[in-house]
Amino acid sequence: MKKTFIIPIIFLILLLSACQTTVREIPPNLSPAKLFQKAQDASEKGNYKLAMEYYQTFQKRYPGNLEKNLWAYYEIAFLYHKMNKNDKAIKLFNELINKYATQGTKEWPRAPRILAEKVKAGILKKENKQKQ
Repeated sequence: MKKTFIIPIIFLILLLSACQTTVREIPPNLSPAKLFQKAQDASEKGNYKLAMEYYQTFQKRYPGNLEKNLWAYYEIAFLYHKMNKNDKAIKLFNELINKYATQGTKEWPRAPRILAEKVKAGILKKENKQKQ
């Protein structure tokens, strides 16, 4: 009796995992701008994992593009926040803020650091209110 109940559940789990909207291979000819656009489109549609894949692919393919890499780092952390994985988000925000503190120069864009600090502060404030 239990086996007949478990089989449909296993089938349903496999079906749902197969329906996830992620890309196994992102086309190699996508420009930096196109990767960012696809990431933003996926994020707007609520497909945060796919958006992360695009940002991470950007980081792997274009490590020399410092400004966009800083933005990608911020966006990935922010996506974790959107997915309610705030521990991971805070960890990544801290890493980004630390990069600015230890390696940053005047030429680095200020916005990713400022936004990381603001979002992190908002998360911590909300968590503190919930504890009270």
